[in-house]
Amino acid sequence: MEIALLEWLGLSTIFLVVVYLLSKKFHWSKQLLIVLFLAINAIYLGWRAAYTLPTMNTISIIAGIVLLLTEIAGFLQSIVFSIISWRPFNRKHIPLSEFKELPTVDIFIATYNESEDLLKRTIAATTLIRYPKNLLTIYVCDDGRRQSVRELCQEFGIHYLDRKDNSHAKAGNLNHALTKSKGEIVVTMDADMVPQANFLERTIGQFTDEKMVFVQAPQVFYNDDPFQYNLFFEDRITNEQDFFMRHLEQGKDRFNATMYVGSNALFRRTALEEVGGFATGVITEDMATGMLLQSDNRNSAFINETLAVGLSPETYADLLKQRDRWCRGNIQVIRKWNPLTLKGLSFMQRLLYMDGIHYWFFGLYKMVFLLAPLLFLVFNIYSLEVSFNELLWFWVPAFLSSQLMFKALADKKRTVLWSHVYEVAMAPYMAISVLSEIFLKKKFKFNVTRKGVQTDQRRFLWMTSMPYLVLAGLTVAALVKVVLYYLFPEQYHVNPDVLYINIFWVLYNAAAIILAIFLSFERPRHRNSERFPIDLQGVLHAEDASVSFRVLNISESGARIELDALSLESYLSNESVFTVSFAGVKDVKIEKRWINPKDGKLLMGIKFIDLEQSNYAELIRVLFSEPVNANIEKYYDKAYLGSAMYRFIRRTKKEDPSFNRQSIRKDVTLPGQLDINGQYVEATVLDYSEAGCSVKLNRSLKIDQIVTVTTAERELAERQAQICWVRKKGRSRYIGLKFIA
Repeated sequence: MEIALLEWLGLSTIFLVVVYLLSKKFHWSKQLLIVLFLAINAIYLGWRAAYTLPTMNTISIIAGIVLLLTEIAGFLQSIVFSIISWRPFNRKHIPLSEFKELPTVDIFIATYNESEDLLKRTIAATTLIRYPKNLLTIYVCDDGRRQSVRELCQEFGIHYLDRKDNSHAKAGNLNHALTKSKGEIVVTMDADMVPQANFLERTIGQFTDEKMVFVQAPQVFYNDDPFQYNLFFEDRITNEQDFFMRHLEQGKDRFNATMYVGSNALFRRTALEEVGGFATGVITEDMATGMLLQSDNRNSAFINETLAVGLSPETYADLLKQRDRWCRGNIQVIRKWNPLTLKGLSFMQRLLYMDGIHYWFFGLYKMVFLLAPLLFLVFNIYSLEVSFNELLWFWVPAFLSSQLMFKALADKKRTVLWSHVYEVAMAPYMAISVLSEIFLKKKFKFNVTRKGVQTDQRRFLWMTSMPYLVLAGLTVAALVKVVLYYLFPEQYHVNPDVLYINIFWVLYNAAAIILAIFLSFERPRHRNSERFPIDLQGVLHAEDASVSFRVLNISESGARIELDALSLESYLSNESVFTVSFAGVKDVKIEKRWINPKDGKLLMGIKFIDLEQSNYAELIRVLFSEPVNANIEKYYDKAYLGSAMYRFIRRTKKEDPSFNRQSIRKDVTLPGQLDINGQYVEATVLDYSEAGCSVKLNRSLKIDQIVTVTTAERELAERQAQICWVRKKGRSRYIGLKFIA
């Protein structure tokens, strides 16, 4: 390698890294990094177009042109990202006191087939919104026409609306509600989006501007999305939608181009009426409605605060269905209301809406990036032709500047590597969505994304993972061929100048392909409502005894609590009736689900029974409306792809059976025997309770097998038991036994 090349790579790398490090303290350095990225990558693409296209055969020429055009498309998206990230924009809060007279408000909760438990949560929180009650009206707009939902509305004292048919899906539902209401400001909420008590206090003040037509708060999610959950990486990566909802939407607000995202939004009724209500004829009515409202020099606002929280798709399959709908909907919008020709939009509004639509072509682009190196290594189809040294001169600074620029601007919400993983995990399906919507134009039925999924079994999505299994197979074939090339160079003729860069991209892509396959292992979701970590003090009453406890996590259906006193064992081990009180929740009956001693304290899982409406509302207040942890920013540790793979492999195991126990276990070390169909096996009892025990032995047994336990301890003198679980550790076997006699 030339000395000059090494000097260039070293100096350019040092310079870019120094500018990046300065960007952590100085905004001007971020802007310098943007300028460097744009200049370096423009030079790189000019060089690519002029000097690197292959010429050896027709298919390679086509492959080279397609790859170059794909790189140019990605660069265009980066230009737009640079523009909206160039200068921070924070909208000033306008308090309610700025109004001469507060406007009347209608809140529409749109629902179709969501569970009543989920809907009840949203309704309860909506009734807790702080705003004069004589100015606030709440409507549940039910396209499912359910009598039980009507009764739920009566229970909370709010209005129920339905209609004869479901024409135009959600948009039609909201337009129907417009005809049945008269509030000056209209709020749209999805059935799973739970508003905080200050929702209107933090948003409605923007309407003191007479040209303001809609205000959008971000959609924030309180559950782990499939990337966080299936990969066991919830403490390392943010929700996949956070980057758009918090960073991109805020940047667009500077250009009056905030995108309406379907929920958590407020509208001036008169403006909605001027554009004919919520847009129909497209799947993504939200994007179209916001764009139509912003035309003719009307204003929108984005409030970058957590004011409502909801459920993101809970399974990988549901995530793909949701994005398929969004992808198709965006393409439908450009057919009906092309941002380039729609009257009344500014240049930047046109650019940002076109960029939003252009984004959904990422599936096609990513498939090109995945296939190009594989086609070269497996089938000898070139997509570039250049000397390796020359490639390093141009490509290394371009690649490094893109990595550092994105990292500097993304505010720790995203990295290039994780963006790559997200896009690879959806690419084959989004490519199909784009092509089918453009060329087939098949009418698409609106499907509501499932929420509140509960499953007890782990399963592998074979059909969903099939594209990634094929890509993984091609990757293995490519790497095998590389090994053969080095072992038998005279038999495998490969241009070494472009070999190394293709090996790099195959390995780079392989990490994302592996994680996409891991993502296809759907973890069970045992709970029907999400648990929140919390720190509350409470009191547990058991017969004539009371003891204080600490709430560790909680949902509206139950909690995990920590008790200081093991002296309650005699109460907790029987079928006594227990009640708990904490925060504003008073004397709630509970059912104990499991008990587990740990570090001298007692952990207990409890289920709430027969919650009265007042206690339920208080729970919703603590969890959602005025959340205790609202001001605590979640910390995310470093999210390395290798760590994600390691953690997935290490944590892919069965749930700890100790959290299914109904009674307290005593830790012991008792020699004993197991009678297995008349054969006696030496064993050691490690712990026991009135319900069962754990045993260590040197023989393998089967789950559900019946044995008899015998020790010198009186409680364990010939107890018949059933094997519930078996684990291997070294040469020993550990088994869990449930007493049946």
